[in-house]
Amino acid sequence: MANHFPMPIDVFATFGRSDRLRPLHRPLGLAMPHLMGVLNRRAICGVIGLAGRRIAAPSCGSPATQLTATTIRQNLCDGRVMFETIAKAVTTWRMDGDFTFSDLTVEPEACGCAIEMPENSLPYVLTHPVASAQDLGALRIPDPYTDGRMPVFVECVSRLAERFSLLTIAGGSGPFTLAGELMGTENAAMATIENPGFLEEVLEFCLEVNIRYLQALCKAGAEVLLLGEPTAAILSPPSFRRFSGRYIRRLVERLKRPLILHTCGNASHLIEEMCATGALGISLDGPTDLEDAAGRMTPHTLLVGNLDPVEVFLGMDAEGVRERTRDMLAKMRGFRNYVAASGCDLSPLTPTENIEAFLDTVRSYR
Repeated sequence: MANHFPMPIDVFATFGRSDRLRPLHRPLGLAMPHLMGVLNRRAICGVIGLAGRRIAAPSCGSPATQLTATTIRQNLCDGRVMFETIAKAVTTWRMDGDFTFSDLTVEPEACGCAIEMPENSLPYVLTHPVASAQDLGALRIPDPYTDGRMPVFVECVSRLAERFSLLTIAGGSGPFTLAGELMGTENAAMATIENPGFLEEVLEFCLEVNIRYLQALCKAGAEVLLLGEPTAAILSPPSFRRFSGRYIRRLVERLKRPLILHTCGNASHLIEEMCATGALGISLDGPTDLEDAAGRMTPHTLLVGNLDPVEVFLGMDAEGVRERTRDMLAKMRGFRNYVAASGCDLSPLTPTENIEAFLDTVRSYR
């Protein structure tokens, strides 16, 4: 592929990753959270438009463990180890930003759910402690500095913000997804019809958990928040509006940080409702048609996604990844507010050369 002159985002990212320029990172690192907190969505989209090329944002925490010979469990239980893994990925793959691992069991575990923690795959929830108002009343809002593994992620964000002056991205579970773990997904879904009042009580609790945890991540240095709300993909648009969207809107208003809202699977029926939350951007999984979503987006909203993490990143060779990435970028050429990314978290078995092929293709595309 033809060589290109460096774009503004290339200069910013090279500076932000540089080890030799670390003494200059601190002033920018202190100013960036404040700047991202006061800019509105239109201004942020305008800045991204000045980047000069597409920004690449694959969700590649788990496969980065191949670079440090660590396990997923080690990373999810130790903020220093997670930082070292992400730092290695950022510098090796010349990433446009830095980020924490994605783990939607952090909040449920801190709230009292038992989890299973495999050595080399993501953890999952085993128990659902909330079946009644009495159960809910027995819970307390966890302290993100002392409870469960929340401090692990706070520490990782703090170390990343100190090391790099790139945008630091961190996040957690959305309110309906957390409610689904506390109650059980099937019970939460049934409650939207049979017991909506109780579900709303659970969601009020979940919202406060979300806010307190995400506020701690922001104070540690996270400039952009990624909110995973995969369970909400099962909802109809009216149910999403009532049991997810309105709580996310309150979260956006409270946190004063750019927020990207992610759902898994096919979320074509929820595009307008996701945009209505006030999130800076919506992140879509592989089954959702990006071109269709782009035509239904509200102004000044980012669209993030959605190269398939299994079929493409895991199942193809590097040349196949390049070809599919170029196809995706070509389809989105006319949409200004687009960030190229994987549709969802990448498998820890994803070949590192496939991640490199994706990143190189995005960086080179004009």
